[in-house]
Amino acid sequence: MGFKVTTVRLPDETLDELSELSGRLSKDRSELMREVIRLGLSEVKLRFGLEEYQAGRMSIGRLAEFTGLGYRETLMELKKRGVQLRYGEERLRLDT
Repeated sequence: MGFKVTTVRLPDETLDELSELSGRLSKDRSELMREVIRLGLSEVKLRFGLEEYQAGRMSIGRLAEFTGLGYRETLMELKKRGVQLRYGEERLRLDT
């Protein structure tokens, strides 16, 4: 995996928190920042995907694909976050 350099302006408090946490975790601050961004990006993608799913613009399979989660993990996230599983009328007719 290659890396590219980018510039981000962060408040002093955030940088202080990152420095303190990187020291406690014995991690390089850049490594910690990459991990925080990766985790945050995953969460933002999941929230967006859940909004799309609830609005009927994304299927559960597409949600799993979009977030990179497995189908079961996606179902668990729906349950954990109190999102009701949509079960379409057409699917209901096929299953009965």
